[in-house]
Amino acid sequence: MRKILIKRAAQTALFLYLYFATSFVFSENISQMPGKLYPALCICFVNNKIGWIGGHFGKIWHTKDRGKSWELQNSSTTKNIADIYFVDEKYGWAVGYGGLILYTSDGGIHWIKQKSPLTYFWKTVYFKDKKHGWIAGEMGTVLGTKDGGKKWNVLITGDDVLFNSITFSPDGHGWVAGEFGVIYASNDSQKWFLQDNGVASQDYTVWSISYIGDQMVMASGVASLLLFKQDYSSKWKALHSLERLNKEKSLFRILKFKDKFICVGQKAIFYSKKTAGPWKPAKIKDQLPYGEWLYDAWSNKEGIWVLGIKGSIYKSSNGIEWEKVR
Repeated sequence: MRKILIKRAAQTALFLYLYFATSFVFSENISQMPGKLYPALCICFVNNKIGWIGGHFGKIWHTKDRGKSWELQNSSTTKNIADIYFVDEKYGWAVGYGGLILYTSDGGIHWIKQKSPLTYFWKTVYFKDKKHGWIAGEMGTVLGTKDGGKKWNVLITGDDVLFNSITFSPDGHGWVAGEFGVIYASNDSQKWFLQDNGVASQDYTVWSISYIGDQMVMASGVASLLLFKQDYSSKWKALHSLERLNKEKSLFRILKFKDKFICVGQKAIFYSKKTAGPWKPAKIKDQLPYGEWLYDAWSNKEGIWVLGIKGSIYKSSNGIEWEKVR
């Protein structure tokens, strides 16, 4: 019991560091300085040139030149931005603390608050198109919309668990995951049910879950946790091929880029051509700044970007060799 409590405390400390501690160390005035992307929490690119970053104090930054320069957009909020998602160059959503849901139809020139049915902390957002989207976060809650967020409906809620990540397949199957290794699934994006993944316990937190194609899904989390699901009907399988490389560090993001699987750890980026490995550390051209933690990642057909909480951005066109954008 004592061991479980210690592990739980460690996971809580990690969460608090990422979302709260940096607010006390670095003032809001620092984050308002032109070019400052700190503290950064989420990244999204719609093509090779245009992207957004969200962070503490309601800060949203925008780039039009591949991430070389960034301009601060007016989000009209001081609440932390936990996740951001754009379906094209104009339409996007951002979510965060206190039931925060923001919407833009002009690339972020104007951000408009949408009404949330609950004032929970929203951790993750995903949109299939301009109308159909989902949000997940505190108290095991998933929201859904069919009209671009004019109305958000509560699909599930009530569990004492924070959902960290949500993903969908093109045909409407969905998965959401978070604390204690809890994973819920849906066959129609509306009704959700708890899935047995074989590791759900106090020992684990899932940071990221990603649909990787051909009915396959992967998840990553604390203590080098990697989970793999072969298809919609198969059971989750725990993979242990990253333990020797990453030891007990968290794996914050898992995704597929072209023919490779990419996994982002605290201090390294790993790649593999097979889900079970072998996984190898990618080559990062420039050394990570002191105290930097790689935390979020985004990919499209043109490239893949990795974001650190101090605002460092790394980009790759093959998943193996990475260069620092800023």
